[in-house]
Amino acid sequence: MVILGISIGTRTSGIAILENGSLQTWNTLSFRNKWSERKADKIIAKYDHYLKRHKVTVVVLKVPPFTHQTEAILTILKKVQDLIGFHGCMVQYKTQAEIKQAIPEIRNGRDLINHTAKLYPILIPEHNRELVNRNSYHDKMFEAVLVAHLYNEGLKH
Repeated sequence: MVILGISIGTRTSGIAILENGSLQTWNTLSFRNKWSERKADKIIAKYDHYLKRHKVTVVVLKVPPFTHQTEAILTILKKVQDLIGFHGCMVQYKTQAEIKQAIPEIRNGRDLINHTAKLYPILIPEHNRELVNRNSYHDKMFEAVLVAHLYNEGLKH
C-alpha cells in the first residue's frame, strides 16, 4: 500500500510517501505567486505528480480547521477531491486537533516535529534545520509525514 500524506497550504505544502510503512519521499513544496486559479492548478499538478509517480492508493490530507478554511483553501480542497476521485484513491482528512487527540504528547508544532523525527530518524537533518530556523519552513512536511504515519498505524489496529 502506498500512502500520500499532504499538508495543504497555499504558500507551502508538505508531501510524504509511505510505502508498506517505510518513508520513501518527503518534501516541502513552495508556491510563492499571488493567489489565482492558475496557482491552484499548479499546486494540484504537483500533487498529481506524486500520485502518478508513486502509484498512490491512499491520500491523507492534513487540513486546517473549518473555521480557518479560506476561499483559496476551499478551492484547493475541491480540486484535490476531484483529483483523488479521478485516480480512484481512498482519502482521509485529519486536522491538528485530531493529530493531538491521537498523540496526546503533541501540544504544539515543535512537539509534532520532534515526535515525527523520532519515528523517522531519516528526518533528523530537516529536524535540526527546522530547530534553528526563525520561520518554520518544513513544518508542513512533518505534518504530511505524521498524517500518513497515523493512517498506516490505524491499519495495524
